[in-house]
Amino acid sequence: MTASSRSSLTSLLDSGITAQSLLSLAAPGAVFDSALTDWPGLSRSQAASLLAAETAGVENSGVREQFVGERREGLMIAGEVEGEPIRQILLATFDEHGRPTRIKSFFNRMLPFTTLRDRAKLAFDDLPAEAWDVPRLPADTGEYSAKPNFAYSPALSFDSPVLRKNVSPEPVSSRVLGHATSIYGAREWNEFSLDRGEKRMGYFDGGIKGRPVSIACVLRFDDGNLADIAACARPWSAALAIYSRIKGRLGEELGPEYFWAAQPDYESYL
Repeated sequence: MTASSRSSLTSLLDSGITAQSLLSLAAPGAVFDSALTDWPGLSRSQAASLLAAETAGVENSGVREQFVGERREGLMIAGEVEGEPIRQILLATFDEHGRPTRIKSFFNRMLPFTTLRDRAKLAFDDLPAEAWDVPRLPADTGEYSAKPNFAYSPALSFDSPVLRKNVSPEPVSSRVLGHATSIYGAREWNEFSLDRGEKRMGYFDGGIKGRPVSIACVLRFDDGNLADIAACARPWSAALAIYSRIKGRLGEELGPEYFWAAQPDYESYL
C-alpha cells in the first residue's frame, strides 16, 4: 500500500466529514477519539458522530500542515469558531488496505474549544451526564519542574493548547512551556511520529493529578534547536484544567490578552 492508494484525511475533509463517511471508510473496529470527551462508554457510532461534528464546527477552515508516512497521516487545520481562531490536529493510522484504523482529534484555544464542546453537549442530548463530567482534581501546588526534551532557539514561539495568543520569544516562551509541562507531568511520547524537513508532528500523553491528557504538536527546528511549537490537546476537560492552572500561575505576569473573560475556570464546572 502506498500513501496515494489509501483513503486520506484530506479527501475526507474535502468531501465533508460525517459519521457515515467515517464508518463506511474505516476498518472494522476502527476507533474514533473525539477531542470533546474521553468517556469510555461511547459507542463507535457516537464517537464517529462527535468527531464529525467537532470538525464540521470549525468555520473557514483550511489545512495548514500535512504529514504523510507509511500507514500514518497527520493534519493541522486552522479556522474559526464564532470569530475566534482555532486549530485542530487530526492524526490517523491505516491498515494494509488503506482503511483508517484510528483517528484522533485535538484542539487549541480554550474558548472556541469550549464552544464546540457546549454545542455538542446540546446536540447529543442522548449521551449521559458522565460523558461530560469534569472530575474533581487536587489543588495545584504550583510546583515547577520543567524538563525540556529539546534545546530551545532564542526565538522560540509557543502556540499553547489553551492560551489566546502565541508566547514568544525566550525566556517568556520557555517559562510558560515549563509551567505547562509541570502541570501535565512526565511526557510519554507515542510512537506516532511524522517528519517533513525541519518539521515534526507527534503526540504525547501526560496526566494532571491523575487526569489523563494527550497533546499533539507540530514542531519546527532551526539548526537543531526547537524554534516553534504549535500544540493542541484532548480531551476538553483536561485542556480546561491546564488553562485554569496556567491562568492561576501566570495570569498577572502574562496579562489579560492571553485569556478570555468569557471562559469559566475549571472549578465552575464541578
